[in-house]
Amino acid sequence: MQTWADAISNDDEYHDLCQRFRSCDDDQFRSAFLELYLHECLRRAGFTIIIHPEIPGTSRRPDFYAERDGTSLYLEAIAPGTNSQAKSAAKRRASLFDYVDKLGDPNFILGVVRLREGLTAPPTKRLTGELKTWLASLNPDDYVDYAHAPQWTWEHEQWSVTFKAIPKSPEVRGKPSDRAIGVFAASEATFVDDAPAIRAALANKHHAYGDMEAPFIIAVGTYSFDPDRWHSTNALYGREVFELVETEGGETLTPASRQADGYFGAPPNWLCLNVSGVLLVNQLMPENAHRAEVTLWRHPNPRHPLPAVVGFPAVTVAFSGNSLSESSPPIPANHFFDLPDPWPPGEPWPRKG
Repeated sequence: MQTWADAISNDDEYHDLCQRFRSCDDDQFRSAFLELYLHECLRRAGFTIIIHPEIPGTSRRPDFYAERDGTSLYLEAIAPGTNSQAKSAAKRRASLFDYVDKLGDPNFILGVVRLREGLTAPPTKRLTGELKTWLASLNPDDYVDYAHAPQWTWEHEQWSVTFKAIPKSPEVRGKPSDRAIGVFAASEATFVDDAPAIRAALANKHHAYGDMEAPFIIAVGTYSFDPDRWHSTNALYGREVFELVETEGGETLTPASRQADGYFGAPPNWLCLNVSGVLLVNQLMPENAHRAEVTLWRHPNPRHPLPAVVGFPAVTVAFSGNSLSESSPPIPANHFFDLPDPWPPGEPWPRKG
């Protein structure tokens, strides 16, 4: 990180980046590292870079303007963060679990099997005191398996938490544990669809600068599970649907097509023509910069096409007709960034003492 930051020549930009790295807010850190990562990508791809260039007709400034071999492009980064309500809820939840985790009961570990969260901070000292009293009243030999383990529900105002006391194995009883909670089973299974979140993040940027008379890339930092790019494809090129078509001969066909709900729209009415491409940077952190899932999604018919080779360590996806084509990164990311193998260097998780 320091080596990459040293390549930023503007002192004001450098110090702003450092302050965001030192923030206690994870979203600030991730946003700053995404911008540093993109700056390094541009630099290593041979571009000359201007940070926060002026744009005629607006006081707003994109993150980067880059030139190389007579071509130019603009690049804007966005790292969608957690909304303030979700952050506050997470802090209240973390405070509750942290206090409970310090119980260290010698005979039981705890499972959290139901949770209804309140809108104010819970009285954690009162909770842990009552929880200790309940656990002390139990005999671990009375319960033979998880299914029959006793449960206890604590309620306060809008809070309701149900704990299950799971007996420890006889050979480890009598020894306080580092963590009291061993099972988190309070969350329900849900269907995950990250496409709307990606489109929403892009919608905040594509009208910000108008037509800048040059290719424009929006880079989005995401932290989702999308190994087959299903969410990303739906977000950019629309959801895939299958139609039932019966031929004159009685044969039933199921041709595939895409709906017009993608960020780029659908032919012939393509949308967001001023955005030449979207760069999705997924799972980016300093320790895995060479393994981040980076994909450049080209607009099918942009107002200003991107260069044939941008040079980033990214898989490039293009859409033509109703089919997608992919091309591999021009160079493996670890070679692109001159990182040693293995990265990070050193022994992982070395033993102490």
